[in-house]
Amino acid sequence: MSDFVTKVVGPDDWPEVGAFFRPKGLVENCWCTYFRMTAKERSSCGTAAREDRLRDLVESGERVGVIGSVDGVPVGWIGVGPRPGFPRLRGSRAAKLLKGEDPEHIWSVVCLYLAREHRHQGLARVLIERAVEWARDEKAEVIEAYPEDDRKPEFERGSFHGRVSTFESCGFTVVEPRLRHRALVRKELR
Repeated sequence: MSDFVTKVVGPDDWPEVGAFFRPKGLVENCWCTYFRMTAKERSSCGTAAREDRLRDLVESGERVGVIGSVDGVPVGWIGVGPRPGFPRLRGSRAAKLLKGEDPEHIWSVVCLYLAREHRHQGLARVLIERAVEWARDEKAEVIEAYPEDDRKPEFERGSFHGRVSTFESCGFTVVEPRLRHRALVRKELR
C-alpha cells in the first residue's frame, strides 16, 4: 500500500473534501453536518444545502477535520474541532458534559470514517493521532469522542463514531459508558 497522508483541512482543500463526501464518494451525502447543526436546522436542510454549508466552512478556514489520502485519493476522515462548533452535542446523551465543565476547553471527535478497503490497517489510529496533535497545537485542554463500545459483544459494527478500543490504543481513557452501546472517552492534553 502507498503511504497514508493526513492533513488538517484548510481553505484550499475543498476539492478533496468534496470528492470524499459527494454522491458516489465514500460518505455519500453526509457532508459532516449532523453535529454542526441543530436538529431543526438539519431537518430543514437538504443534501445540496448541507454540501454548501460544509464548503463554506472549509473555504472560510473553519476547523472541520482531518482528511487522509492514499495516492492523492481521499480515503479517511475524522470530523473534529472545538466542542462549541457542534451544537447538536448540547442535547446529546452520549456527549453530555460532566458537572461543572466548560465546553470552551474541549475538542470533540464527532465522526471517524475509513474506506472499507483501508480498514484494519491501523489508519483510524493515524487519523485520531493527527486530530490529537492538532487539538494540542490549538491549546485544547481535552479531546473527547463518543465511540461504540466494542468491549460489549453487541456493539454496532460500521458506525461512524469509531470504537472504544481504537481510541484506547491512542491514549484515550473511558470516562463512563453512555447509552447502551457507547462510551465517553477522553484524553488530557495539558
